[in-house]
Amino acid sequence: MLTSLMKFVQSRWYWGLVVSVGLALEGVALFYQYILGEPPCVLCIQARFWILTGLLFGLASLWSERPLVRGSAHVGLTAALVLLVNRSRTSVLVERGEYEGQCGMDAGFPSWLALDDWLPQIFEVQTMCGYTPNFILGLTMGEGLFYAASVLLFTAVCALLLSLASALLRVR
Repeated sequence: MLTSLMKFVQSRWYWGLVVSVGLALEGVALFYQYILGEPPCVLCIQARFWILTGLLFGLASLWSERPLVRGSAHVGLTAALVLLVNRSRTSVLVERGEYEGQCGMDAGFPSWLALDDWLPQIFEVQTMCGYTPNFILGLTMGEGLFYAASVLLFTAVCALLLSLASALLRVR
């Protein structure tokens, strides 16, 4: 079973699943924005960025079967998910009034990666933080994203460890 899992996390199926989940998360965000009329706050935009980052690591691994690319993609995806969990956790704290900080209208992208200028339809901050819409099962969108991102992070950490174990076993 462990050998099968090691093979799976190195396969195109795994990386296809990563890309599919990333696209689904971005799709849900855009559905809420454009169909349900829920404007995104700065934390939502930053969450979208980290989802896009994970999606790009997934695409890189789909296009290349090189061990260095796939290993880097595992590390990059895990890092992106850590930051996604952080942003979604902050969103939950803000909506509960437990966050001691400010949320402005600036997405915080550097000038060399001005996604809010290049793709304002996806990355433009449109409202202040403090509210996320109702989602499913009585959760707000912020809570849903936090729980989903936490599960995805756990999965990515397991995949990273399996990938490392697979690499170590091949070296011997």
